[in-house]
This record gives sequence, structure tokens and C-alpha cells, in this order.
Amino acid sequence: MEEEIEIKQISKTLNDMSVKMDQKIAELTKSIEKTLGEKQEYAESKINENPLAYVAGAFVGGVIIGYIMSRGKS
Repeated sequence: MEEEIEIKQISKTLNDMSVKMDQKIAELTKSIEKTLGEKQEYAESKINENPLAYVAGAFVGGVIIGYIMSRGKS
């Protein structure tokens, strides 16, 4: 009889903790989505201001990475 009561209490506690974790995960997900959305908008606006500079920077970075990777194989 006492064991059944303890099992029910443990089950209830686990269920409560699971619900709280789900709520925290949902809150964190919303926060992350909001932050990423803001950062994406900022990055897009900066790229739209001067797209050639960002394309050139990506090209130069790719060339440098390619050079470094090719030296490692020798």
C-alpha cells in the first residue's frame, strides 16, 4: 500500500518535471528563434548595403582556405 503511494508520488513528480522541462525548452526555442531572426535581418541589411564587398570577401576567404588545405596534403 505504501509502495503504491510512493510510486504514484514519484510518477507525479517525474511528470511535473517533464512538463517543466518541456516549457523551458519551448521558451528557449522561442528566444533562439527571435535572436536568430534579428541577426539574420541585420546581416541581410548589411549585405544589401554593399553586396560586392561581401562577395569579394567570401571569394578571398575561399581562396585562402583552399590554399591552406592544398598545402596540408603535400
